[in-house]
Amino acid sequence: MADQPLSGIKVLDLTNHITGAFCAKQFADYGADVIKIEKIGRGCHTRHMPPFIDDKPDLDSSLYFQYLNTNKKSITLNLKTKTGKIIFKNLISKADILIESFSPGVMLKLELNYEILEKINPRLVMASITNFGQTGPYRDYKASDLVEFAMGGAMSSTGLPQLNPINKARDACLFESGLQSWYAIMGVYMGTLRDNIGDYIDLSIMETQLAGCERRTSHLLTYQYTGDISLRVDPFTKIGIAPRMQRTKDGFINLVIGPSRFAKFMELIGQKDLLDDPSWNIFNMEKQAEAQKLFDICFSQKTRKEWASLFQNEGMICTPLNKPEDICNDEHWNDREFFREVNHPHFGTIKLPRGAVRVSPDWWQVHRSAPTLGQDNTEVYGSIGYSIPDQSLLKANAVI
Repeated sequence: MADQPLSGIKVLDLTNHITGAFCAKQFADYGADVIKIEKIGRGCHTRHMPPFIDDKPDLDSSLYFQYLNTNKKSITLNLKTKTGKIIFKNLISKADILIESFSPGVMLKLELNYEILEKINPRLVMASITNFGQTGPYRDYKASDLVEFAMGGAMSSTGLPQLNPINKARDACLFESGLQSWYAIMGVYMGTLRDNIGDYIDLSIMETQLAGCERRTSHLLTYQYTGDISLRVDPFTKIGIAPRMQRTKDGFINLVIGPSRFAKFMELIGQKDLLDDPSWNIFNMEKQAEAQKLFDICFSQKTRKEWASLFQNEGMICTPLNKPEDICNDEHWNDREFFREVNHPHFGTIKLPRGAVRVSPDWWQVHRSAPTLGQDNTEVYGSIGYSIPDQSLLKANAVI
């Protein structure tokens, strides 16, 4: 993997959930040597998250874990033991980056906080990912993806106005925070290469939502400067009688038909003659019920893909409303090799989404599946001087 841009960077992944794991995954998939440090016997939390391969829960079958931990190595280590701390500090002395996601104060209690670790490795970049940051009144609050989305402000404007606010999608905030954490760590690490001095990064998932791309910045700035609050609106609100979401022969399509394209729309669905009647105007809402009955009949004659192709060829926005199986079998994503195969020692071939960055030659590579728990103990501990008998003793004493 010497041709990958992050080859040679050594990262310790001491995270337990999605945000930190996704952040560390970016390093691993672009060539860094990432060692995931896990609890003995149990592993990290994502090993226990459904869905599971073949619906059979075990430490290796979580699809969350499989996706989040490609290209990483796994070791087990008990940081509550004196020997475990010594081993961890040995690993730190050879690392470039440490990513951890314990609650605020845990690393201090373990005596493994940055002030101690930087004395061992002055070039170390240490990033702590928490819900609300290392300081402030909310520092110790528990949270989830739903909580982060709700507190971030955008949830107040999502969903139907007559119903309760809703979340966008499961864990979207946590994945977004993982990407932002990667960018932040890479920026600080580049500074370390220049001046040979490490640094500590306090990463708050909540703050990535307050300043994130999910409309929060525009919402917050709008309120700060005008006092206006973004209200929830019905996503199916129409410009006129043309449909926004329309059932077809095999499912739904999403359409955006402005007034200037209404005549072309009527032509494409085979109803051009109706335009000779002045009452058939896109803004004539009295025609709404009659028009919808007509549209239902017209659109039932073709499939989602057929309608999408027809409208797109005329430069009009029309896309299928896809299910997961549609995405996984779509010719476009297959043509771009978006899904890549990785061989797992227990489950055979697994298909996973690729990285978003595309260059030639391809920087993103998946060369090994997510590791089994402690899979790399022998290699990693051997590399820092622990023989096989030493490791057997450490295992017997519940250190590794």
